[in-house]
Amino acid sequence: MKSNNNIPLTNLECGKTAIINQIITGIHGQALTTRFQSLGLVSGKKVKVIRKSWLGGTLHVKVGSTTAIALRSQEADLVLVNNI
Repeated sequence: MKSNNNIPLTNLECGKTAIINQIITGIHGQALTTRFQSLGLVSGKKVKVIRKSWLGGTLHVKVGSTTAIALRSQEADLVLVNNI
């Protein structure tokens, strides 16, 4: 049975893969959406948390099969994912 559906990317455990379900833009609007799209963070894309920094600073994330990026935890909180 799958649990933890629709969680922030920051809550995904290291080594786990998930599918991006939604990106919350809030007050950031189109600028954040455009930035995330340029990084490959779009609905339906697989993401994997490779490592997290101490004290919740940044996340090292693999997007798709080839792209690796670093995200601030405040940005990663806006990316909602579903475990697979």
